[in-house]
Amino acid sequence: MIDNVEELKTKAVDCKQEIKREGLTLLIGDSEEDFRISGIGEKAVKIEKFIKYEDMIEAAELERDDSLEVAIKKVIEEFEPSDDE
Repeated sequence: MIDNVEELKTKAVDCKQEIKREGLTLLIGDSEEDFRISGIGEKAVKIEKFIKYEDMIEAAELERDDSLEVAIKKVIEEFEPSDDE
C-alpha cells in the first residue's frame, strides 16, 4: 500500500494512460455510480460523470435523498448568482 504522496503521484503520472482506462465505481447512497478518470496530473486526479436533468428529477421523485442526482439538484436549486455581473 502506498502511503507517500510523491510515490503515489509518480505511479499515477507514469501509468496515467492505463489508469484512465480503468474508470471508477463508487457506492453513493444505495447505488453504484460509475465515473470516468479524465485527467491525471502532477497535483490531482480528475473524475467526471454526466448527470442528466431527467435523472435528477426522477431521483427526487423517488425520494432517493442520499443519491448523487439529488445532491447535484440541491446545489443547482440553492445556488445564488453573485451581484458582480
